[in-house]
Amino acid sequence: MPVKPVQPVVLKNLGSAGLNTQSPDSTLGPEFLTLADNVVFDYQGRIASRKGIKQVSKTVANPIKSIAGYIKPNRTREYYLSSGSNIYKLDTSVTPYNLTVQSFSGTPQTITNSDWQWVNFNDELWGVQNSHKVINFDGTSWYDIDDLGAYAAPSGITTFDPSCSLGNFGRMWYGGVTEAPGVVFYSDNLIGEKLTGGAAGVIDLKSVWGNDEIVGFSAIMNQLIIFGKQNIVIYNNADDPNNLALDEVIRGVGLAGRDNILYVGTDVLFLSYEGLMSIKRITTTDGKSPIEDLSFSVRNDLTRLLASANVANIKSVYFQEDGLVLTFIPDENKAYAFDFALPSQAKLPRVTTWSFSSSPICGLSTLDGKLFMGLSNSIAEYSDYYDVSLALVGADWVATNSNYTYTFQTSWLDLNLPQISKIVKSGLFTITGGRGATSEVSIFKDYEIGTPFTKSFTLSTTGTIYLYGKLNSLYGAAKYASPEGPKEYKVSLGRTGKTIRIKMATEVNGNYSSLVNTMLLTKQGKIR
Repeated sequence: MPVKPVQPVVLKNLGSAGLNTQSPDSTLGPEFLTLADNVVFDYQGRIASRKGIKQVSKTVANPIKSIAGYIKPNRTREYYLSSGSNIYKLDTSVTPYNLTVQSFSGTPQTITNSDWQWVNFNDELWGVQNSHKVINFDGTSWYDIDDLGAYAAPSGITTFDPSCSLGNFGRMWYGGVTEAPGVVFYSDNLIGEKLTGGAAGVIDLKSVWGNDEIVGFSAIMNQLIIFGKQNIVIYNNADDPNNLALDEVIRGVGLAGRDNILYVGTDVLFLSYEGLMSIKRITTTDGKSPIEDLSFSVRNDLTRLLASANVANIKSVYFQEDGLVLTFIPDENKAYAFDFALPSQAKLPRVTTWSFSSSPICGLSTLDGKLFMGLSNSIAEYSDYYDVSLALVGADWVATNSNYTYTFQTSWLDLNLPQISKIVKSGLFTITGGRGATSEVSIFKDYEIGTPFTKSFTLSTTGTIYLYGKLNSLYGAAKYASPEGPKEYKVSLGRTGKTIRIKMATEVNGNYSSLVNTMLLTKQGKIR
């Protein structure tokens, strides 16, 4: 019999559409992944590793549950965070960053939690959280709302303790007050503490949505959006409360956690109990704002987590630098990453997951391209390619670098020949970067769930380590590491089957790496 030739099969756009755990994996093409942990997509849309979670501050005693970026009157930024009963100022001028406890003027309340929602309004920083009075920072001093000179309590409320707020349309809007969870309280013009008199007022939603309670607010165009647990209400003419007009009540869709409302592009994104949703700025022909499900490819997995987790602990952040919406689920030491940088033809984000030994609790994206994250006792940045922890040894803060792994798995692939058994001789994996890291390839065949065939290899350590910066360099100490160019790795596989699945786990040891191309060298087997 003639020797059958080896046929190269290029897996084009491998994983380019992101994670899909919703559809049967036997029906998906190679553009979908069935596992994508610690995976991102680089600027060319290739599978790559997330950056490191790098501790950058000194430690505090309690978890950091919220981070505020205060916009000062001169439009510069200061950063504050909450931990336990304290609020700290983050000093980024020293290494590691210093955390300074803030003190309150007047007669401060007893703070028992650090789950503040922060709002910039009228050159001041406001904070609200469940079962606490509103707090205010004027750029110099911290106050409880009832210690402010213009404070006027809303009528009929013993303790004004809203759990959510919005600063927009020239006033502060508050909701989730313990005594009136379905009532919106709005302040006088530019006086966030004046809740009676002037242009202050209330919106009682009981006749609009029944007994639902207010969880959060957002704004789009001239519309006020009020999120409940089970409903969403949209009002027009939000800049003039005297002429507020009910536009729409969206029933059966609510907000899963106050801190999961984001502005991405021109749309409002929010986490419902069915996944990540979008309220479009562009209205439909009937004048209503369309809602779109952005996470249907992972719907069941995500909704199961939302059903069992405490949604008050789930917090989302939009990292503009990389076009990522990150939803942190600390109860699971996990995050969902929704990549909006290079949307697919369907204009939907590519989804991956991130896993941690100890999950970030909250995040804040800054204008200078940083992503701050609150950890169990410190602040971290999304930076470099190690997970880094700091410990005080004597008088010095010592960093410990930890490797992590990014892993992806394909769907079941028939290589466009479902009726023919394929003999997979080897795989050619073109990878850029990853200097000295270990990568492991596993091959499954014909829907098997047992132990796969696995082969490990080490990424290249050849090439110049630094572009410049030797000891005799004009420019001093070495600084800029050279990128490791794409290199092809041939891995013997030796598996036979009608369908195959590839799983690859690559170590991250301080260096960026991404998968450029994947080619399988196969022979035709039996027709069966």
